Amino acid sequence: MVQTLSPPRRGALVRLIGERPLASFTVLSFAPSFAYELVLILVLRLPLVPWMFAAPFVGPFLAAFVITAAAEGRAGVRALVRDLLHWRVGARWWALAALGLPAFLMLCVLPLPGAAAAFGPDAGAVGGWVLVFALVLVVGGPLGEEPGWRNFATPRLQERFGPVLGTVVLGVMWGLWHLPLFLIDGYNHAGGGLAGAVVPYLVFLGFTIAIAFLFTWMYNRTGGSGPIAVVAHTFLNVSLLPVLFPGVDDSLRYEAVQLAGFSVLAVVLLVATRGRLGWTGSAERDVVRPALP
Repeated sequence: MVQTLSPPRRGALVRLIGERPLASFTVLSFAPSFAYELVLILVLRLPLVPWMFAAPFVGPFLAAFVITAAAEGRAGVRALVRDLLHWRVGARWWALAALGLPAFLMLCVLPLPGAAAAFGPDAGAVGGWVLVFALVLVVGGPLGEEPGWRNFATPRLQERFGPVLGTVVLGVMWGLWHLPLFLIDGYNHAGGGLAGAVVPYLVFLGFTIAIAFLFTWMYNRTGGSGPIAVVAHTFLNVSLLPVLFPGVDDSLRYEAVQLAGFSVLAVVLLVATRGRLGWTGSAERDVVRPALP
């Protein structure tokens, strides 16, 4: 008599993750990163670089793979990897990420006092800028963050909340994830203790919400291209300001102008796409996901 073995039962934790993938992703994105950053900032009092490069990889990057594996198995992990390697998206999208986005950021410089007169490309600064760009691209925040924010969270948040509210939620998550870094004097113009970090952080949080609309639209229109998101994110982190406007400081006022500019762009995208942001109404991956709670 042949005995038929039943398939192994999934553990309680794996079942919970499968039933609550977004909540599980949020916890795993935030908890390790926050613990890591707070120990290094408040206890060890280490400087911003180079230790901060590890935070995205122990947060959103790790969470994207762990939660996908638990909720969707090997097929889900393969689909995630495929999205992260999906670079064949058309020249116009690479031009937007590598030329259009940096150009828009430089347009935001012009309203600053004396900025127009200060324009003057500094050829000597190009080499240093390229080195920093390559460093941030490979080991910096974009490569560690984008698999989580874009390739994991964006499609699921759209499925649950729709493209507009889903993007707002993602922008808030994206901004909140950076909160511990504002305890570092000088990070994104934070300083003077907790009080000195409030205004710079609120400007930054508004910016992550505004720019999330552009990233969601690009994600949807490129079929979930991870490389496009990573490159675009890197250009956000590595400003061309010292190359094109060497006499202009990267100030909080400049950050506020960027917030205003990308907020207008978000409204334009919403109007132009009728609130869809390129979303087709369903995920375009091959994986059949469990119904969201």
